Amino acid sequence: RAEALCLIHEAQDAERCVCQDAQTGRTITLPDPLPARRSQLYPGGDEGDPSLPRGDKRRAGIAPRFMQAYVFGGEGRKLQTPTTSFPFRGVVKLVIKFPNTPNGMAHGCTGSLIGGKHVLTAGHCVFKSSEGGWATSIRAIPGLDGTIPPFDVDEVAPFGDAFMVAKRSVKGWTDDGDAPDYDYGVITLNKTFNLGSFGLLIPSDSLLDNTKSCLIGYPGDLGNKKGNRQYFVPGCESIWAYGSKHVEYKMDTSKGNSGSPIYRFWNGKRAIFAVNCCEVSPFVGSDYNAGPRITKVRHDLIRGWQCQDGVQSA
Repeated sequence: RAEALCLIHEAQDAERCVCQDAQTGRTITLPDPLPARRSQLYPGGDEGDPSLPRGDKRRAGIAPRFMQAYVFGGEGRKLQTPTTSFPFRGVVKLVIKFPNTPNGMAHGCTGSLIGGKHVLTAGHCVFKSSEGGWATSIRAIPGLDGTIPPFDVDEVAPFGDAFMVAKRSVKGWTDDGDAPDYDYGVITLNKTFNLGSFGLLIPSDSLLDNTKSCLIGYPGDLGNKKGNRQYFVPGCESIWAYGSKHVEYKMDTSKGNSGSPIYRFWNGKRAIFAVNCCEVSPFVGSDYNAGPRITKVRHDLIRGWQCQDGVQSA
C-alpha cells in the first residue's frame, strides 16, 4: 500500500508544471492548477467537454525505446500549399535558439495553436539539456509556406510571426531529458492570432483501438528550403500501439516534425490527443513514430497554464 502511494505521488510530481521566470531566468515549479469555472478553463467549442473519453491503461507487451524520427519505406507525405485554410494555418513553424546554439544558427520544430496565443509543442523544443537548458528565443510562424523572410512577402508568411514570452514543460521532461513520455510543452506568444485553434482530446484505449490519427508539420528533410514547407499525411493512419502515456503510429516524420499535432475529428473539431516527439522501437526490427499522449492530468495542466496567462481562444 505504501509503495503504491509512493508511485502515484512520483507520477503526479513528474507531471507538475515547470517554467522559466522571464525576468530572473530562474526555473520555478508551479503548483497544480486550482479549480476554476468551466468558462475560464474551457472557452468555446468542444475543448474540455466532460464527455470526452478518458482512459489510462497500458497495453501489454509495449516497452518503448525512444530514438529519433523515422520515415518508412514509401513516401506518404504531401506538400500543402497554400496554408491559409484551417487546420493548416493553425500549424506553426518554430525557429528556436538555446543557450548553446551557435550564432547564425537555429533549431526547427512544429507547434499547434491551442488558443490565440498558446502553442502546444514537444518538450525538447522549449527545453533541451544538451543545448544548455531553456530556449532563449522562439519565433512562431503560423502557416509558413516557404523561405523564412523578413515578412515583406505575404504569400510566404501570410499571418506574420510572433515571439515567445513564456515557455513551460513538466519536471518529467526537464529533470530527465531521456523520458519521452513527458516530452511536451507550451509556448506563450507576445501577440494573439485569430486563426482558429485545435481542441484537446483525452482518448480512451477503445478510442485508440478504433481511430485514425492525422499529422501536419514542417519536416526537415523535405521542401526546396528544407523544414520551411508544410506536409501532411493524406487519409491519416491508424494507431499502431499505445501505452498509458504515449501513442505509436506509422506516419512518416523527420527532424522538424517535433511538436506536430497528432489529432482526429471530435464533435466537429480537430482535437489533439498526442504530440509527435520521436521514433520508438519496442521490438527488434520494428520501427514506429511516437509521442506523449494527452491524459486527464496533462489536459488539466495545459489548460491551467493557459488560464494563468489569461486564455485567448481563437
